[in-house]
Amino acid sequence: MLPGPESMPPANEPVLIGDWLVDPRDDSIARGTERVKLEPRTMRLLMRLAQSPGQVVSQDELLESVWSGVVVGTASVYQSMSQLRKVFGDTDDPPRYIETVARKGYRLLAKVSVPPQTTVSETGTAPTEPKPGKWRARWAALALASLLAVAGLSWWIFARQTAPRAPPSIVVLPFTDLTSGKTEQAFCDGLTEETSNWLAQLPTLRVVARTSAFQYRDRSADVRAIGRELQTTHLLEGSLRRAGNRVRITVQLIDTNTGFHVWSESYDKEADDVLEVQEDIARKVADNLELRVTAETDTRFAGRRSKSAEAQRLYLLAKAHAARQDGESQERAMALYREALKADATFALAKVWLAHALISERYFSSRPIEELAPQIEPLLADVQKSSPDLVDLYVVRGQFYTEMRQSELAMRDLQHALQLNPNSASAAAKLGIYFLVSGQPRDALTYFTIATSLDPRAFDLHGSRCLALSDLGAYAMAASACERARALQPESAWVYSISSQLAEAQGDLAEAMKWSDAAIDHGSSIATIQGDRARWLVALGEPAEAGAVYKRALAENGEAARRNAALTYGGSAAAVEAGGSAGLRDFIRENKLDGSTVPNALFELANASLMVDDTKMAREYVDRALASPNFVAEDLASPWLASGGTSYLLTLATILRAEGDAAGADRRLDALGKLLDRLANSGVETYGLHYLKAALAAMRGNADAAMAELNRAAQLGWRDAWVADHLPYFDALRERADYRQLLAAVRAKNAATAAKLGARLTG
Repeated sequence: MLPGPESMPPANEPVLIGDWLVDPRDDSIARGTERVKLEPRTMRLLMRLAQSPGQVVSQDELLESVWSGVVVGTASVYQSMSQLRKVFGDTDDPPRYIETVARKGYRLLAKVSVPPQTTVSETGTAPTEPKPGKWRARWAALALASLLAVAGLSWWIFARQTAPRAPPSIVVLPFTDLTSGKTEQAFCDGLTEETSNWLAQLPTLRVVARTSAFQYRDRSADVRAIGRELQTTHLLEGSLRRAGNRVRITVQLIDTNTGFHVWSESYDKEADDVLEVQEDIARKVADNLELRVTAETDTRFAGRRSKSAEAQRLYLLAKAHAARQDGESQERAMALYREALKADATFALAKVWLAHALISERYFSSRPIEELAPQIEPLLADVQKSSPDLVDLYVVRGQFYTEMRQSELAMRDLQHALQLNPNSASAAAKLGIYFLVSGQPRDALTYFTIATSLDPRAFDLHGSRCLALSDLGAYAMAASACERARALQPESAWVYSISSQLAEAQGDLAEAMKWSDAAIDHGSSIATIQGDRARWLVALGEPAEAGAVYKRALAENGEAARRNAALTYGGSAAAVEAGGSAGLRDFIRENKLDGSTVPNALFELANASLMVDDTKMAREYVDRALASPNFVAEDLASPWLASGGTSYLLTLATILRAEGDAAGADRRLDALGKLLDRLANSGVETYGLHYLKAALAAMRGNADAAMAELNRAAQLGWRDAWVADHLPYFDALRERADYRQLLAAVRAKNAATAAKLGARLTG
């Protein structure tokens, strides 16, 4: 006989359901020594059934009473019922606790009753009567305790009902490879990242990005501690085991506030069917977190699918390799993306991230982005046609346009990416880079900080914050950010490279060389790192050593070395020091630089020509730079280069003046002045900015202003006396005693640094 509804207690009072004591006041159910904590909404569902024991409660009624104000589907009811059955151990057929009534709803079968009042003391003996004369005190104490208890309970219930619930957030920890021999770890890593990316398509769910999640690999941290560190409400962890062609994936969703499991599931699949799991996990997590899967979300999910399981497997492996951020892994990632596209020529994600890997060649191989563009643009155009709602498209294309110096298009795409997914750490980070290279470090810092809040353990974000803070002259904060980047990823060459840049920005060339050593130890084939070292050596007045760096870089990666402007600068400075004009020409011929189409490298050869007073040769290289198919107008007035003290407007103005075109020279100097004013108004405070202001004032004949700016540059860290001696920018100051004294003081500091470095100077 089914239980009846009479004499049921209020919904917020404890009840007995079968042999379980259910207490909605703390969302617990207990039986003997067992005690289980339920999610608040699951408890409300159980108590709604308990209000009508033996009666069918429809799904619509449950949605209205339990999920009021939240847009969810019937799957939410099903999942909660499934959780309750697991808790009650209700696996029998027929069930003992909850029955599903087909096409109608659910019915609570177990007996529901009011718990009996306790009449026996905790020691098991009946309470004794109070002694005569003490009953009034006893009753007074009991009355006061009751009042306090009621007041406390009322406050607790009120606080519980009115306290705002934190918006849902989640971190996907690296899946564990349980396969014999750990042969599937790369695949596990790719599966982890892509599962996180699927979850990120849910617009109201904040998903901690991959870099932070992977910091917890092999760490035995309590889930509640992880939740506190990453500020997430939930955590998803999983494992994968492969045996032959069968794969078993197990996942579990955990509440990081309580440490309790919310949902878990195991998937036994053929290897070719594994990748269907990602979407199913995303949908189940959404259901358990009571998040709405909209038509827009369904469209985003569709954009991430491939027609081929093999293509998606190769894509996941490629993502795992690309995440290592070194040249060799990058090459392997590109090969895997291309293999994925052979398996499925329409796979949008593989196209987008192959484009991203090609963009990264700008750093790893110093290849001009213009030379890479013919491969990148068709990939992104195809995705625009097939998957226009794919957030990844706008993140990667925004980065591409930033590299191409197409500012309006870059801003359009990156802002659209954030509109599609406000929780995209990648979109925020790329916007930060856009503002950084645009000479707007305040805005850059804002977006890097946003990205860091979404991905707090991402070493590259802390490194980027270091660069922005350095441009703002906030060196102490920048040092902390660089230190954090090194601690998070001590195997990255880049973290040591930016640390050397920070030290050099403050004029500490000994510290800069120390970090340069570490950067080369971790990435000797990266031309950008070798180029930095060449620049530091020229600044120290050691151009011959800079030339040696150029030769070593040639041996490591010849094409990249020839394309890198900083290495061209170091090699040409050594040639000028050793052999003047003839030495420079020999250097250019021997290193096959005559055929270069890299604008920045050609401008550096023009500067070297000015060092030997060969205006004609300088004009030849400037003309070739301007005619290069890789030239963009912004290359002349690059805010990024100007922040560091380089502007090719100054090069061109010097040539035009030497040729007698004073009006043309003045136009270039005016453009430089506007650029420097804009940088200053954007918060840039670097020695490079003041060095260029000094050169500009000297070229305009304002010697006093030039000296004031050059002194400020020296105070901030300018040490490049060798260049000041060789370039004609400061010709108007050469007879001034204060100018000669300043350069002598800078040379003395450089000599002391070189002596301190000793053998380390040669690397």
